[in-house]
Amino acid sequence: MSLSDSFIQSALKQIDSPDVIGVGVVGSYARGQAGKYSDIDFDIFVSKVPQNPHDRYTLRYWDGKLISLKYTLLDDERVALTDPRRAIWAVPGLRGMRILLDKDGSILVLQQAAQTFDWSPVQPAANEFAAEEIMGNAEEVHKILNGLARGHESTVLYATWGLVKNMLEAVAVQRGLMIISENRYFDLIQDSVGRDSKWTRAFRTAWGLDPGASQYQSRGAAALTLYRLSAAMFAELIPEKHRAVVDKTLLLIKEAGIG
Repeated sequence: MSLSDSFIQSALKQIDSPDVIGVGVVGSYARGQAGKYSDIDFDIFVSKVPQNPHDRYTLRYWDGKLISLKYTLLDDERVALTDPRRAIWAVPGLRGMRILLDKDGSILVLQQAAQTFDWSPVQPAANEFAAEEIMGNAEEVHKILNGLARGHESTVLYATWGLVKNMLEAVAVQRGLMIISENRYFDLIQDSVGRDSKWTRAFRTAWGLDPGASQYQSRGAAALTLYRLSAAMFAELIPEKHRAVVDKTLLLIKEAGIG
């Protein structure tokens, strides 16, 4: 599916204002992959963002199409290119963006910065992020262990959800995986680690994707295995200040006979 010129002109009339610097379409419509139920994602670059935070990202129906409107400062988007956690999303989005309005040429300059983006300067920060996630998710490990010991399903499932989500992000950021589409997020991470790896098998069980993952006990145990394997993956990145917490957490998993 594609956008008609009349629709674009109508949309720009509704979006444009003195504060708007430029407008681009991102997502499936920018990639030419839109389907029947795809929404249309507009990135709106402004000199000042709406005062109400709820207005900085909102959804509307225009001409029967679901529209997402994201208002962002140009400088904030430039900063995203220096933050590995944001860059894995921002770089592919900007590279593929279809520029609809660019009042002073600054949107094209930003897109060109994304095209020439080099990951190596942000790799140290990406490594630090992964190490912090391993240390910080020791709390989720404790919650899962406690929930399993008490036979408390909700505790296990909620902590499993948080731990798995965080381990996925740690891998994506540390490896600098460029997320071209959120629809490919899980695929890209599994492909990077290896579809047949123990890490991916643990992830799929913990996330409830594979047979035998219907019981909270098996999902919680798989999440603990995922933590252990992630800690091993990033072992050389974990600084001394976090080592005691990580080592003790891994010992607790081992003592519980899991993983």
